[in-house]
Amino acid sequence: MDFRPHNTVDKIGAKSGCVLRGAVRQNKGLRLRIFRDQTRGPGGAILGRFEILDVGDNKHSPLLERFLGRPTDAEEVLRVIRQESAGCVSVVNANILTVEMGSDPEPN
Repeated sequence: MDFRPHNTVDKIGAKSGCVLRGAVRQNKGLRLRIFRDQTRGPGGAILGRFEILDVGDNKHSPLLERFLGRPTDAEEVLRVIRQESAGCVSVVNANILTVEMGSDPEPN
């Protein structure tokens, strides 16, 4: 079972421009910059567009490489991942992402 930190985006929110990091095994090392504020609330997919800065070291990393350095959204990422892993939960869900230290001193 994965350790889930208490400071996930669904718990604290995140401001546009923040860098988010993967917090569980399935999105380990993933880093992305969001272009829309994320408010606290239910854990679903992050809202709006974002840019993947680092695909990390996880089972989905090879599939995520096509998104490096360009704007995308949760729907597009999940569509590609589900081609290989039909039952996968999105790697960009708010309940498995945290705000990178120093990226946003005042979360929402």
